[in-house]
Amino acid sequence: MYYFIVNPKSSSGKGREIWDTLEHRLTSVKCDYRVLFTREKGHATRLAKYISTEKSPCVLVAVGGDGTANEVIYGIEDYSKVVFAYIPTGSSNDLARGLNLEKDPAKALEAILHPSSYHSLRIGVSTSEGERRNFAVSSGIGYDAAICHEALNSPIKDFLNKLKLGKLTYTGIALRQLLLLKASPMDIILDGEKKLHYPKVYFTAAMNLKYEGGGFMFCPEADSSDEWLDIIVVEKMSKLKVLMALPTAYYGKHTHFKGIHIFRCRRMSVRTDRSLAVHTDGESFGCRDSLDISLEAIPLKVITG
Repeated sequence: MYYFIVNPKSSSGKGREIWDTLEHRLTSVKCDYRVLFTREKGHATRLAKYISTEKSPCVLVAVGGDGTANEVIYGIEDYSKVVFAYIPTGSSNDLARGLNLEKDPAKALEAILHPSSYHSLRIGVSTSEGERRNFAVSSGIGYDAAICHEALNSPIKDFLNKLKLGKLTYTGIALRQLLLLKASPMDIILDGEKKLHYPKVYFTAAMNLKYEGGGFMFCPEADSSDEWLDIIVVEKMSKLKVLMALPTAYYGKHTHFKGIHIFRCRRMSVRTDRSLAVHTDGESFGCRDSLDISLEAIPLKVITG
């Protein structure tokens, strides 16, 4: 049985139109499925929790952007009882990019209906002050999260998405946040042993996949099927140098800049002297001065082709 959780507002409101086309294909092949539409933020999580608890085993398909996929994954109660699939209709699509999924919704549906390959996706967990959020792509604190926070509330995002210029939203916000950026002292502990202190950090992100922020390859070696998180720390750089490094991150060439550090670990703890923006897969996890990140023990089975 296929369960589709669809965000009709994705793709600048074209999510419902995209779904109608997909549904025509489903009915033509007499597929056994059910569709549920999200109505508000957090609704996809509640739907996924209900389906994974009451209707499993099943194939659970998220149709929307990375935020919709994140909510669905967060809601899955038992990864062993669900096969996850994703039809990307957002502007960033870092999850699809990182897993090499079909970007075209129609082709993505065909891959889901006739799967030939699967991926064991290790899911990340960010915890702070008794709260937790799951992530498939990345979780960061500082500059990258501040960009995400602003983008989620940007009035020009939908307009640029309609013109297929969604990336310009993040580019513009990234430049604005860079002007406002204030580096912070940060203590980082890797696997409970390696202790690092940096006096001026712009951001730290734990990457489960290579890309975040609409295609920035922050950790070129990240592999979501292994038992490791790839960590990027950006510190003690001038803003001009950060501006120069950002475009090279689309190609994974930024790692050569002094002040950019890459680590691997199973667990990371971050402590700061003031609350900073935090994100999980581009979704806001509030502002925090402490953050602990690890991986779930059981992987999630994902249809990839």
